[in-house]
Amino acid sequence: MDNQLIQLIARLKIQFRKEKGLQINTQRFFDDAAYRIAVLDEADTAESEELVTLAITLRDRLGMIAQPAVHAPSPVPVSTTPVPPPAARTDKGDMRSYKFGARSW
Repeated sequence: MDNQLIQLIARLKIQFRKEKGLQINTQRFFDDAAYRIAVLDEADTAESEELVTLAITLRDRLGMIAQPAVHAPSPVPVSTTPVPPPAARTDKGDMRSYKFGARSW
């Protein structure tokens, strides 16, 4: 267990006692999944933003929040039909009416 997780649980325990007047048994919190869920559910109903944030953060850190599945984009179908090359221009008359180039005819 890392120090950040220990600090989060300590903050939850202190805030829970201050705001709800209830004690959290930390050993039972780790050993009993039903108790852990009940404690975090109770913290979710608190009026304090800090207590609710702690509960959500702990759920995330303990792997209780499922990560949304990332869907890979569907591959673009590739046509196996050969594409013919563009036809060469045979009419030169169209080139004389072109007015947007560096030179005008």
